Amino acid sequence: MQQCQGFLHTVQKGDSLYRLSRRYHVPLWAILYANPYLNLYNLQKGDEVLIPCRTVPREGMPVDK
Repeated sequence: MQQCQGFLHTVQKGDSLYRLSRRYHVPLWAILYANPYLNLYNLQKGDEVLIPCRTVPREGMPVDK
């Protein structure tokens, strides 16, 4: 299975890590793990949060072992 590092989400007004985890279907712990230096108690508009993702292999794609 290939793994994607993720993508950056720019924080908007009303965003929280919990809301981002629901929006992108990523566990909250995975977002926290991917952003060790993020001040989760002081998210501000314009902050960037790495949203980790996983690429699911399609039929016929090579799979890493």
